[in-house]
Amino acid sequence: MAGSRDWAGLAAGPAGIIADRVLSYDVADYVRFRAVCCPWRQSSADPHAHGVMDRRFHPWRWTMLREEHAAPSRRSFLNTSTGECIQVDIPELLDHDVLAVTAEGLLVLLHRPQCTDVRLLNPLTRQLLADLPPITTLLPPLPGIGIFNYFFDIFRQCTAWGSGIAGDDSTVVLSFNRLGMLGTAKPGDDHWTPVYYDGYSLGTAPVMLAGRFYCVTVKGVMVLEMGGDEPPRLVVAANLNMPARPFEDCMHLVNNCGELLLIHRQSVTQPSGSSIWRERYDTYRVDLDNEGLFRVKSLGGGTGRAVFMGADGSLSVSLDVFPSGSISADTIYLSFDFGEREFLNIGSYHLRFGCVGRASRRWGGLVPCPHTLVDCLCLANTVKYTV
Repeated sequence: MAGSRDWAGLAAGPAGIIADRVLSYDVADYVRFRAVCCPWRQSSADPHAHGVMDRRFHPWRWTMLREEHAAPSRRSFLNTSTGECIQVDIPELLDHDVLAVTAEGLLVLLHRPQCTDVRLLNPLTRQLLADLPPITTLLPPLPGIGIFNYFFDIFRQCTAWGSGIAGDDSTVVLSFNRLGMLGTAKPGDDHWTPVYYDGYSLGTAPVMLAGRFYCVTVKGVMVLEMGGDEPPRLVVAANLNMPARPFEDCMHLVNNCGELLLIHRQSVTQPSGSSIWRERYDTYRVDLDNEGLFRVKSLGGGTGRAVFMGADGSLSVSLDVFPSGSISADTIYLSFDFGEREFLNIGSYHLRFGCVGRASRRWGGLVPCPHTLVDCLCLANTVKYTV
């Protein structure tokens, strides 16, 4: 046909430039680009020729959704930058448990049935890192407890959310926040190096931000320091400057589009000496330069942002890419594993007005179909049950 172009015959140079630009925007588009034809694949880098640690191929824009009736080896992924949703076949789910989804979008897997091998999987490019140390070198089984029962309990109770790849692009950080510890290792190491929290943990949701691990203890917002002649260690990154009650208050860390937020989840008494308690979710920006916290009433963004807060991890999204009215700006939405959602019918908290919103539904069984967008994102952060 006159005027048609032979795109398959595009020279390797221009095709390679286009591929690089596609990859710089989104790895899912890059996978589609390479699938078009053999010449385009030959002119672009093969992810499998590079390690899973290569950040160019990380699906950090994508979050894995939870579906009650999903096929055993298939999951839906939502692009939080565009609103696009795709389905991905992940055959590894047939013989692996998912311990966590990292900040980079990788899956932390525990291989069955031995339940000792930890692996990192890129669900979009199919890159797999399998030469990490056994989990038994970090969490040795207790005497008298079978290996299967021990790690089944670890999987159920001590998820590894907050794990990820350190800034050196060669070290994996494996977080077990509920145990007050984490481990670091590089591919090929024979054991994990443990790092223990110094003081009671106040946070249920640690976070990896810009290649650095953050958590909250009674000492403050802590950051993992590595390198030099000293072993990996947690040091104070910011002071709390507020009363903190271990076992009562919870501090949730959130990556809010590259900015570190701390949400102080607490129960407070009503004014005038009432014996009635209510929930409050004070939100602070963590100033890492000045090592302090600053109260905020807005989550920022063009048309606004919202946070979907889970007991083990959180997700910040922009309202720009979702249908108008489906999500409220400057709002914290609670996942289904929070007690106040189940027992107090609290589904959200509005920062500007300091008021709670009622839950559209509680856990109580199967999620109705079709989901609301809010329910889908709240469920994605619910990790108390198998994902």
